[in-house]
Amino acid sequence: MKIKQTHNSHDINPICSCVRSRGFLAAGLALLLFSLISHANTDIPSVGVNAYKDNITLASQGNPEAARIVGDCFLTGTGVKTDVNQAWKWYAQAAGKGDNEARYRIAMLYHEGKGVKQNDVEAAYWFGRAAKNGHPLALLNLADCYYTGRGLIGDKRIAAENYWRAADRGVAEAAYKLALMLRDGIGMPQDKPMALKYFNQAAASGYADSELLAQFLVQEGVRLPVKKSVATVSKTKKPAAKTPAKSAPSKKSRKSKSRR
Repeated sequence: MKIKQTHNSHDINPICSCVRSRGFLAAGLALLLFSLISHANTDIPSVGVNAYKDNITLASQGNPEAARIVGDCFLTGTGVKTDVNQAWKWYAQAAGKGDNEARYRIAMLYHEGKGVKQNDVEAAYWFGRAAKNGHPLALLNLADCYYTGRGLIGDKRIAAENYWRAADRGVAEAAYKLALMLRDGIGMPQDKPMALKYFNQAAASGYADSELLAQFLVQEGVRLPVKKSVATVSKTKKPAAKTPAKSAPSKKSRKSKSRR
């Protein structure tokens, strides 16, 4: 599944003045173009060849995990013919009974317009539902929504908070974006030592140009924080990941899903 992002003149620039001051203009432009490419979340569900047969009975009896697995089967065409509308139906059943992974799947379907009409507001809502319960990729995508203002009112501070939570759950892309915000003081006070920490975290997974940007900071004399587990996003206690203020989709809106 792919998440597309749009960037404007206020978007995070990973190159900054470091490139100009060190004569890396050509390399910097290449890295900048790379950073603007839409990122892809390679979280397509993996299910066994017998997953449909093993779970359809339980799913029909209302088991949320089994319903989500059946949805995965329809989404991927494993054991059944690919049918995104059927996948959406089973995900909705699972999500309604508390399956957090199914909530994330629904968010992705709304985001991509698969099995339902594309809807950024619904996507942000369901990303928020899954993020509230700690889903790492939902936190990343909800942060993207807040950063770009896609599907909800943009808020860089809340974007930083959600990137932070995703990064602390091992999402390299979130660590990278958080590091950029910390380095440039976007949505929170500038904190280059913490930026270095999160660039290093992203670099450990080989993400984008994290290692190079970490080296730039080291060359500036920046060192890792001695004792500080998190950056100061605000003076108040960091709130739980914020779910977009919106009621659940109505039955009417759910019936509007298109056949694709």
